[in-house]
Amino acid sequence: MTTDRRPNIVWLTLDSVRADRTSMAGYRRNTTPEMQRIADESDGQAFTNCVSHAMWSLPSDSSILTGTYPSHHGTGLWNDVLPEDITTIPERFSELGYRTAALSQNAYCSDSTGLSRGFDEFTWMDKSNLLQTAGPKILAKYLLGLRKHSAGYTTTPSRHRPEFIATELAKRRISSYSESDDPFFMFVHTQGAHLPYIPPLPYRDAFTDDIELSTEEAVEVAFEKSTNYYREIANGCEFAPEEKEAIDAMYDGVLAYADQQVGDLYDHIQSLDAGPTIFVVTGDHGDLLGEHGVLGHQFSLHDGLVNVPTVVHGLPSATDVADDALVQHTDVMEMLLAEAGAPDSMLSELQGIDPRTEERTYALSQRGNETYETAVQQITKHNPNADVSRFQSGLLHAVRSDDYKWLRGDRGDELYRLSDEDTDVSAEYPAVADDHREFFETFSERLGTGRRNSQKREMSSAMKKQLSDLGYVMD
Repeated sequence: MTTDRRPNIVWLTLDSVRADRTSMAGYRRNTTPEMQRIADESDGQAFTNCVSHAMWSLPSDSSILTGTYPSHHGTGLWNDVLPEDITTIPERFSELGYRTAALSQNAYCSDSTGLSRGFDEFTWMDKSNLLQTAGPKILAKYLLGLRKHSAGYTTTPSRHRPEFIATELAKRRISSYSESDDPFFMFVHTQGAHLPYIPPLPYRDAFTDDIELSTEEAVEVAFEKSTNYYREIANGCEFAPEEKEAIDAMYDGVLAYADQQVGDLYDHIQSLDAGPTIFVVTGDHGDLLGEHGVLGHQFSLHDGLVNVPTVVHGLPSATDVADDALVQHTDVMEMLLAEAGAPDSMLSELQGIDPRTEERTYALSQRGNETYETAVQQITKHNPNADVSRFQSGLLHAVRSDDYKWLRGDRGDELYRLSDEDTDVSAEYPAVADDHREFFETFSERLGTGRRNSQKREMSSAMKKQLSDLGYVMD
């Protein structure tokens, strides 16, 4: 195997993982020992202050896979499908001579949304196509290990966790790619910690020693609440203390299992004679667990939704960047393309920075009005008098710094301390609000007019069923 070549790149996105629940951020439970291990290696680095571009998968993945902001590509804000005139990251890697491949366990990252564009090989995975995508060996291994990697022998699809299948298929694909002298870029999106919060059997009691309910009771409470999250939001997520403990323990158990799969994939890559390989693991967004009266990823741009963990291994120059440096996914992708040999003309078309040479002061996250209106419609079905005054309507922008978050929506401009995202302090700190506002208005000019198209998503019944099992409302 030739070693004097550009690095392979494996990008692993875990759905719904928030930074403050990880070991790297000093969380009280050791939920992510594998990610911590990878970050602690000499070529590893954790970024605990990474801010995603959006609070749900479609706009977040679209930003990752284009290197641009949601208000530029519009996907998940006002566009159903990525506009064809926006160059994708896999197209850029292909131009640099890379083989490109992707695996996705979320139908919002698929052919239906245009996010498969540019990949030489793209696989959307679902229970309906496992035999065709994963093959009989991996499927048999999963079925034999249902009590280890999932909920055991239950016929309720939403109780099963499919990460093991994606990990095994990714391992097989990476093994085959490593036999070539050509470098590869592989993108993997797994279910991660997405609701419903029901961990595989061995992880259900991982964090129940200090809670009031029994493990069995906690599992059912967390499953019932997170399956019916719109109902809970409609009533303000007024959980009893023992219910909140159960939800927290099960979310942490799901995260711990996802972390174990991260370690398995990483160790497999390290065992191969694949040449230099950069490994990135991150979250597309987080989840709220009762904060702001929200369960899941709806309505807001609270830090529980947009502050996500990011670990990079195999890029020695990244270790010079402080672990608490403010970064975004576009920045990480810019580092990767630069390391792959992208010319300045290509890098200049991205909208991030290279944190190895430039320091970020502000990060921008965005949420579309359609996303907001859809959520309002759902919660008012459960409670016509539901209080939504705590949320900003309209196209919502959040400018985040190390200590503050500034919002602009239909209600106007607001400023919050990160330590208290319920109290507007703009009148108390007008100069801070002005600084954030000035960044937003200047940066918005750089982003220019957002791309728009009229193309509608066309999803198969299997795609709609997958998203429905994950709690999305499908027409």
